[in-house]
Formats: sequence, C-alpha cells, structure tokens
Amino acid sequence: MNTLSQIISQMVKERRLDIREPNPMSWGDHEQCRRGFITIFREVDTTFDNYQHLPEYDEVIDWMTDTNDQGLLLMGDCGRGKSIIISGIVPVLLRLKNRWIRAVHAQDLTKPTPSAQVYYYGQRPETNLDYLLKTPFPIIDELGIESLVNDYGEKTEGFNLVMNVAERYHRHIFVTTNLTEEQLLERYGERTLDRLSHLCRVVKFKGESLR
Repeated sequence: MNTLSQIISQMVKERRLDIREPNPMSWGDHEQCRRGFITIFREVDTTFDNYQHLPEYDEVIDWMTDTNDQGLLLMGDCGRGKSIIISGIVPVLLRLKNRWIRAVHAQDLTKPTPSAQVYYYGQRPETNLDYLLKTPFPIIDELGIESLVNDYGEKTEGFNLVMNVAERYHRHIFVTTNLTEEQLLERYGERTLDRLSHLCRVVKFKGESLR
C-alpha cells in the first residue's frame, strides 16, 4: 500500500496537485541590510537632494533580514519613498537572488509589455497584466489608479486576478498604494484584502512629503 507521501508525490508528478512551499529570503543581518538599502536607494533615485532615513525604512530593512515568506505592501502618504522601494530597491534585491523581475505601474496594467510579444494565436500582444499573472514576484506601483480590465467580455479588477494567482501559487507580491485600508476594501473586496494582508508585510507611511 502506498504511503501518503508516495501518493502526494505521484499526484504532483501527474500535475494533479500543487504543493505550497515556503520561500523565505534574507539579504544579511540588520547592518548589512541597512547599508544595502541606503546604497540602492541613493543609486536608483537621485531626485532626493539629501537622503533622509525614515522610521518606515527600518521596517523594510527588518523585512530584508528575514522576509518570513512574505512580500511587501507599502501604503500611506505620498512622497516618502514608497515607489522608490518597490520599483527600484525590490527589483535590485531580487536580482541579487538571480531573479530578473521588473515593476509595473498600475496605470500601465493593460498596456503591452516592453517586449510586446504576440501570442501564438496572434490575437493581441502580451500586456503587463499578463506578465504579472505569470511572474513569480509580481510588483505593482501605485495600486488604485488603474482602470478595470476586460476579462472574457466582462469588466473586472485586474489586481484581483493577480491576487488569485498569487494566493494559489503562494507568490511574494509587492505593492504600493495611496489608498487606505477602507478604500482597498471598498474597491477590491474583503477576499482580496485578506489575501494581501496574508501574503505581505504591511508598512504604513505617515508624514509630509520629502519632495
């Protein structure tokens, strides 16, 4: 008689079962991560005249020491570095783990990808939403400003589609938004907000803009 582990292994081999496995990451101890964070921040965005270290950055640095198998949800006030972290720092960190990932601005969700690859059946070019649905590390900047997408003839929230796939395959997802939790709940629904809270470490940015 087959053991449970043998049955599960066989089902995985037959593609009848997906195994959800943890994938924690770390970029070193706190001091190493702090130095790395500041170095990348200064390199990827030179619009800030003088680098100012904010309390919120320490939360991101703490995440860098041990992701605890989570992505990041950066939410709150504008002009405090959320987009720099998600669109600049996170892709560099992932590159250090041999992951070639790019960020997508929410406004560009339905636009063709930079490579604009055409599907085999020639219907339309690949969009940024298509990319987010297949990448193991979806990165979305400024969630909340995007338009609805067309999903088999029906208008729907593209982000909900991304979250469905991220939850199913336990993917790390990285998001910035200026929306409040109440606004996220109203727009995307309780199910998506619950999944987002589960898959991400939430860091709230509060204070005046640094720009």
